[in-house]
Amino acid sequence: MKNHFVLMLIFSICTSLVLSFIAKKSGRERTKYFLSLLCAFIVISILASWLMFPFPF
Repeated sequence: MKNHFVLMLIFSICTSLVLSFIAKKSGRERTKYFLSLLCAFIVISILASWLMFPFPF
């Protein structure tokens, strides 16, 4: 896999899934928490990559 976005999505899904199972008890709470964590991971990752784009490392 050479696409960084796909790898970021896989990491975000796995991490959000584990954290939602650890943090919440009921299925409905887990689902809402999973979706909010997933969206937060994706948005923050895209924002961070957009902010780092002009800096050549």
